[in-house]
Amino acid sequence: MSSIYRSADLDVSADTAWDFIERYTRSEVHVFSLCRAERQEGEYRVVTLADGQEVWERNVSVDPVHRRATYTVPGLNGAEHHQAEMRVEVDHRARARLIWVTDYLPHDIAEQRAASYDTLFAELVAAVNSHGDDAMAPS
Repeated sequence: MSSIYRSADLDVSADTAWDFIERYTRSEVHVFSLCRAERQEGEYRVVTLADGQEVWERNVSVDPVHRRATYTVPGLNGAEHHQAEMRVEVDHRARARLIWVTDYLPHDIAEQRAASYDTLFAELVAAVNSHGDDAMAPS
């Protein structure tokens, strides 16, 4: 299986980052510019793309203890297997780090899609970092 692996240090605490990721799994935050809307249907996060197509992301695990969320999108980009993980870790400097790993079968899909994940991950990191601004703003 081939994987797309992205990681970045964050400007917010691990708790703030996890709060964002957990809200993401519940369709409560908007992240990606190629998406028009998100809604929750049971264990699925249903994403409406700009062209109206819907992508059904099935939450597999949302683990607040380990700050880890996994999901799968059957058939995404023609894949026979797709699974992704978003997790927040704390490094030796006590800084939060966001990690996003996406596994694909067949292998060549990961190679074909890797460049598009650079943009997606940059948008995700920006959204997580700005969530800290929102969380600290006066009500």
